[in-house]
Amino acid sequence: MSASPAPEGQQQWKEYKNAEGRVYWSHVVTKQSVWEKPEDLKSPFERAMAKTAWKKYNSKGREYYVNSSTKETLWDLPTELVQLKEQVEAEAVKRREREHRKVTGQGTPTPPPDSRSPSPGSQSPAGAGALTRYRDSRSATPPVEVETVVIPPGGFTTHEKAEAAFIHLLKREGIDEKWTWDQTMRRIVQDPLFKALDTLAQKKAAFEKWLQQLTAEKQAKHAARIAELRPHLTRLFANSGIIESYSTLKTANQAFTQDKYWRRAEPEVRRELLEAYTTELRNREEQQRRQKKEANISALTKLIKGMDITVTTRWKTAHDTILHSEAFRKDPSLQSMETIDILNVYDNYSRQLEKEHDDESRRLHTEYKRRARKARDGFKDLLRELKTQGELHRTSKWKDTLPKFRTDERYTALLGLPGSSPLDLWMDEVDGLQIEAEEVTRKVENALRDAGKEPPKLDTTLDEFEALCTEANIRESPEHCKTAYEVIHGRLARAAAEEQRRAERKRRHRMEDLRDALKKVRTIEPETTYEDALPKMQDLPEFKDIVDEEDRRAAFDKHIRRLKDKSREAESSRHRMDVDDHDHRRRSDRDRERDRDRDRDYRRGEYRDSDRDRSDRDRDYRRGGEYRSSHRDGRDRDRERERDRERERERDRERDKDLAREKERDRERERERDKERDRRPRERGDNREREPEDPRDPKRRRLSESRSATATTKEDDREEGEI
Repeated sequence: MSASPAPEGQQQWKEYKNAEGRVYWSHVVTKQSVWEKPEDLKSPFERAMAKTAWKKYNSKGREYYVNSSTKETLWDLPTELVQLKEQVEAEAVKRREREHRKVTGQGTPTPPPDSRSPSPGSQSPAGAGALTRYRDSRSATPPVEVETVVIPPGGFTTHEKAEAAFIHLLKREGIDEKWTWDQTMRRIVQDPLFKALDTLAQKKAAFEKWLQQLTAEKQAKHAARIAELRPHLTRLFANSGIIESYSTLKTANQAFTQDKYWRRAEPEVRRELLEAYTTELRNREEQQRRQKKEANISALTKLIKGMDITVTTRWKTAHDTILHSEAFRKDPSLQSMETIDILNVYDNYSRQLEKEHDDESRRLHTEYKRRARKARDGFKDLLRELKTQGELHRTSKWKDTLPKFRTDERYTALLGLPGSSPLDLWMDEVDGLQIEAEEVTRKVENALRDAGKEPPKLDTTLDEFEALCTEANIRESPEHCKTAYEVIHGRLARAAAEEQRRAERKRRHRMEDLRDALKKVRTIEPETTYEDALPKMQDLPEFKDIVDEEDRRAAFDKHIRRLKDKSREAESSRHRMDVDDHDHRRRSDRDRERDRDRDRDYRRGEYRDSDRDRSDRDRDYRRGGEYRSSHRDGRDRDRERERDRERERERDRERDKDLAREKERDRERERERDKERDRRPRERGDNREREPEDPRDPKRRRLSESRSATATTKEDDREEGEI
């Protein structure tokens, strides 16, 4: 009876061939197809060979072997594989003997852990080195007979003894950490000791405990092996002069083939110790590079501070300056620096310069603003002094006030500084005085209204106003009363001037309307006098709108002057046309006479022959050229005169249109102003119109704002002066 039944996987894989004759395998359950032979179908020798560097291939029905490491190719089975095959077969014989003893009930000696059978996935180490270790371990450690463990009648008395018996079974069967629980179950399920533990969970826990024990023992053994060989191999690496930080295991194998400590070390130990040594070398080299880099950066930072590099220096200029400096060229360590490191040093130094520059700029800006603030405070004190001395009042003008402090240090210190200018501060001060005057005026007006007094008129004198304030029991100082009088009187004077200006504009508009109406009266000639034309225009509405006889006569005289100008222009144009027409008629008569002569000669049959003298031909040619030239000149002059007349008519039409548009705009503005004047009393509620006390607005605009309004002011002035 076999200890291990036929694997189920072998029955689930089927072998097939494709159309080209190539063999592949298919799983009947999962339907998976593979070109390589499945692991379940491989023999123990094939599994062991898979762990080596040798691979088997088939070419036209003949097998050959290739070493994947050395690229060696052989037709026959290599020596290493021959020895591996013998070893696997010997292991198979021993396994069958153990199974036979189990069936007969005979105990079997348990080999030590080093002589356990390999696991299903790794029966043989890789390559010739693995085979050598396999032989050395068995020749160095002879088999040791151990006592046979059997289950006593009634079972084990304690769980610890049962667990020890189960672990004894695992040890005897060579179960190690490479085995899975399923593989272990298939291997030991028929052994009597499998029943040492009652439940499957206890058995699996014992299996896990055994694997942990094996792993701990293996790690301890590996650590001891490392500790034993580390001093020797480390000294070997250091003294050889071959191993560098980039060296590989292949280089070490070639260099230390004859060293006894290297031969004694397993490949894993060799690799681990070599990697530890090369890692230490790399760390040491990296530390040295880092220290050198830091030293170079520190030296270059000190060097760059002494160079002519400012906050505005560009990288290209700074780089050339650094490379051509004497200290840099004499220092090989600095010359070995990479460009990126030099750039980083420059970048850090540039940031430092920028920070210092920004700090200095902020300090200067703060100091500049502080100086400007102090200068403004000083100029305000100067304005207050002028106000106290009576040299600055609400009606003061800048051009009159400036000469009083032009040379004062408090004024000159403020020039050119940011913030409010001296003119702005002066305007603020004058505006404050104006606001105070308006407040005083408002109080006086309210007191007069409450007392039932009539508001002052334009012809009211200062003494009359003071008497009026006294009668109304107004408790204000004489200065305040005088200020209120000046404000009210100035307001009334400006209102009267505005009314007069509007009346003057209306007068001009009526005169323009009369002139337009006279243009339509065709019976008025340039020689017509005012008395002769009076009956013709006295019924015109525009004539009746003008009350003043002088305005009527002035509009009529201007109309007559315009008619005379047009008459002179027309006379001059007619004279030019008459001269041109006379020349044209004279040329036309000559041409008609020539045509009659030709017709008469033609009827008589008198033709000029071809032999007439050259002088006659030349004379005719000259006459013909003169005729053509004069005829062409006449046509050009006619066209030019027609164009002049058309341009004159176009100018008259445009002039009339402009005048009509201008009058319409004036009328529209006048209507808007009348509406505004009518609306103001209703909004104020007291039927009185308040205006600023002087030509400036109560809240005057700044200088920049007043400049933007210059165009509007000039336009208003121009409209007022037009007729």
